[in-house]
Amino acid sequence: MELQHMKLQILELGLIIIAAYIGGLAARRLKIGEVIGQILGGILVGPHFLILIQRLLFKYSNFENYSIFKPVYHFFRHGFEEYSIIFEDYHFFVFLFLGIIAFSLGEELHLKRIKQVGIKATYICILQAMLTWVLLSSGFYYIFKFTLINSLLIGSIGIATAPALTFILMNKLRIEGKLKSILANIVVLDDIIEVLFFSVFLSIAISAKKGGKLSAIHIAEHVFFEFFFAILIGVLIYFALKLALKTGIPPEEKHDTDETFIFTMLSKHPTPSVEILLIIVGTIAIGLAIALHFGLPFLVTAVVAGFLISNFHSHIIFDSLKIGSVMPIFNLMFFGIIGASIRLETFSMESLVFVIGYIVLRSTGKIVGNYVGCKITNQDPKVTACLPKLMLPQAGMAAVETILVASVLGGTGGERIFNTIIPALVIFELGGAYLSEKTLIKWKTWITGEREVLRASGDIQIAGHDFVDLISNRAILMHATTKEQAVFELSRLIVKERNIHDISIFTRPILEREQLGSTGLGNGIAYPHCRSEFVDKVMVVCGIVENPIDWKAIDKLPVDLLFLIVSPKEQPEKHLQALRTISTIISKPNFTNDLIGSIKTNKFDAFCNKITLS
Repeated sequence: MELQHMKLQILELGLIIIAAYIGGLAARRLKIGEVIGQILGGILVGPHFLILIQRLLFKYSNFENYSIFKPVYHFFRHGFEEYSIIFEDYHFFVFLFLGIIAFSLGEELHLKRIKQVGIKATYICILQAMLTWVLLSSGFYYIFKFTLINSLLIGSIGIATAPALTFILMNKLRIEGKLKSILANIVVLDDIIEVLFFSVFLSIAISAKKGGKLSAIHIAEHVFFEFFFAILIGVLIYFALKLALKTGIPPEEKHDTDETFIFTMLSKHPTPSVEILLIIVGTIAIGLAIALHFGLPFLVTAVVAGFLISNFHSHIIFDSLKIGSVMPIFNLMFFGIIGASIRLETFSMESLVFVIGYIVLRSTGKIVGNYVGCKITNQDPKVTACLPKLMLPQAGMAAVETILVASVLGGTGGERIFNTIIPALVIFELGGAYLSEKTLIKWKTWITGEREVLRASGDIQIAGHDFVDLISNRAILMHATTKEQAVFELSRLIVKERNIHDISIFTRPILEREQLGSTGLGNGIAYPHCRSEFVDKVMVVCGIVENPIDWKAIDKLPVDLLFLIVSPKEQPEKHLQALRTISTIISKPNFTNDLIGSIKTNKFDAFCNKITLS
């Protein structure tokens, strides 16, 4: 019996992986979003879809007489119940992965990043959270006639947003910068508000079920202790990682023998690696298990640990969570299991009206709240267009809390809440995955739209003085051997000219932009760039590297000619105008060779005079 159980475990794991992988490939071909395909693949091998197949087969039991169908009927009669039970064993992975994603949010909660995002993200979050809660609570109380406490519970669950799906997509598409920082701050605060509301209303609901009255002081104490101990476990995770992951000289280069053997053996320098990933996953897993054992908000625990690591230890640690050869496996497993967890049997005509109501009210609260919040806080138009659509996915915490409500309240409204929210989560997860992927691809297209400009630049007439006005005297011969060094050398000229003391004001957003997609657009030329409030006009630095640098260019060729473009923050079109000017002028015969030669021979001024007069 034990061997049979183990065989089914192995079979089910293999089915989830293969189904999610094939589903992702098919979806990519159909251009409907790889994540959607992985979720659908998981659905097809999950017990909640197979139970529908079982009902259909048993309805037509005469097919059992055919030899081809006998193994199928045998499985559904003798193995399916155990298959369904075994699947529950894989749910731990969803909780663990959610914890890892929550920990990774700490990268976006660095105090410097929070300062850059400012208090505006808090305003957006509070506005959309309150609007969503009010719409859902009042809608289910006044329209659908749920009890007041159950309506308030539904409203609090509706606040929750599932960060995992969106941030996995961001990592996959290599999207960094302002949108990710704002979204991280909103999502973290969003879930904190949701946990507070849910804890309060669930305590009241439990007390009402028992026929007692719960005082405000008792509720406040309960919530305070939950958060206090969740934060305490997060602090302990931080100290454990800090001991295991050093920030100074790598262990192999140290000769200090005062440390204990165990400490020396476990201590790892936080250079991105699979070893560091394993230490992070193992430590977080232990912390989450403790938090779950005591019924604490485990996502708060993970976020606190990430926040402390980001601000008081090493930011490099988070790079181990982005290892390209490992993380796709985690992503595939996560979306496959999410798909297999979707309870298709919970859909019914009786609860369909409530499901539609939940979807409409929550979507309205999230979209309108975020849109109005962005408008009030004067966000970038591109952020305003994208952010509301990224707040719709909902699973994870909401699913856990819905199951908890169903088990605790039972026939006093718990089952009704379960049958309303769980089907809605299916739609939010599938629809949210599709909408998020399309939105993020559109964001990336908006941010990386240089190729279209280059294609159109050939028919435009540009005078030599337009190029000289952009470059001025900012042209240098560089000794850089890496992309980072090149960006630093180029940025140094603008920093010196503008009398700015912190060069990271330019280097950080430029390198973040490079993570979106290489600015090496072919023919040995790259156009690194950023927008900044520290310039009031477009400033371009031209650089020649002695030895060509690998820039991950679209034609795979190394780069030796660089144009760093910094444009005013409030005039995004200026960057494309500058790019059009440069790309048009350098396309002239012999222009590039003459430019490179003038910089190498220190005759750039003479070259500028020549092209200005021509």
